[in-house]
Amino acid sequence: MSQTLALTRIESKLFVREWTGLFFVFVLPIGLLTIFALMDDGSAPTDGIPASFLPTMAIGIGIGILGMATLPMILAGYREKGILRRMSTTPVRPVKLLVAQLLVHLAAGIVVVALIVGLGALVFGFELPGSPVPFVLSALLYTIAQLAIGVLIAGLIRTAKAASIVGNILFFPSMFFAGVWTPGDLMPESLRWLRDITPMGAGMTSLQESWAGQWPSLIHFAALIAVTIACVALAARFFRWE
Repeated sequence: MSQTLALTRIESKLFVREWTGLFFVFVLPIGLLTIFALMDDGSAPTDGIPASFLPTMAIGIGIGILGMATLPMILAGYREKGILRRMSTTPVRPVKLLVAQLLVHLAAGIVVVALIVGLGALVFGFELPGSPVPFVLSALLYTIAQLAIGVLIAGLIRTAKAASIVGNILFFPSMFFAGVWTPGDLMPESLRWLRDITPMGAGMTSLQESWAGQWPSLIHFAALIAVTIACVALAARFFRWE
């Protein structure tokens, strides 16, 4: 346990030194929230768009970047540089580095959610989530599901550059099916079911429902849990340290 905590502290320091990653994880979602909140002066029609759409969109993007970009690039980069192979010859097992990375990214995900909720309420006047417990559960399940996707990408892809490409290929369609470009309730009926079962769509929708004071639909929780289990199982099968 002490080795894992020591690695977690080291990886935390390395994480905050990567300014590019910090920008996309923290600054980009907050920037989008700020821009769209300032543009929303009440003059444009918002029928069918929930008030929670902007903050949950920002959370969805921030967590999505953590899972589909940052985490797989770091792990694939460690394998590419031989760090994992060298660790396998020491008493510190590589799996402890994997656990440390997951803890660091989970903590970063919590910070993303806290920043968006706090700034939304204090600066832009958004209401706080109406159902705090379902909201926290939704955010946790969504973050874990995205990190599981990241571990799977890192397990299948050999290099950091390739992991970045694959992550982007997954990330942008995920935003479409989650309703980032077109809010979910305004999407065509033929595509709306994809919002309910894709990880980002299920995550954002469950966040919106809990923000509105409701318990999220079980289908969204089931989709997030199913994605997590499937990705962890596949990563355990295919992940290689070298």
